[in-house]
Amino acid sequence: MIWRREYTHLTTATAEAVWKRWTTPEDWAIDDPDLREATFPVPVRVGAVGRVVNHGTPPQKIVFTELQPGFAMNFRIGLPGASLSFPHRMQATPNGLSVTHAVEISGPLAPVFRVPGRPLHRGRAARGGATGHDERPRGFGRDRHRMTAHLCNNSRE
Repeated sequence: MIWRREYTHLTTATAEAVWKRWTTPEDWAIDDPDLREATFPVPVRVGAVGRVVNHGTPPQKIVFTELQPGFAMNFRIGLPGASLSFPHRMQATPNGLSVTHAVEISGPLAPVFRVPGRPLHRGRAARGGATGHDERPRGFGRDRHRMTAHLCNNSRE
């Protein structure tokens, strides 16, 4: 079974700027205020192991499973009987760069980790900068999308 939530945002940022944020561990805590720190080797490679520490939780091991510069990044956290993945995608469009962040829980115990009717992660919703939209994504990883809003407001990075 797979449970998935995703959020897509249009930005004026370049693919290079988004890729830099995705692959710079120091930027992760800026983009997600619930995250205390992220550590992983730079330059990151498929199979690289790192860790993330949310405020008030023990460290979690992450493994990078996909890295396609300027297009896609994914990492995984192992759970008992399930796997938590964070696929990231970007694609150029005539109106700007479309950036998608997602979370997937898969495995036989995936339903145990999904909490129906309530987000798994709480925090401030992303605010659309250059697009003029006030996007309020629902579900897991809302604060991870602050990166997109940050890039919209600072598109010359």
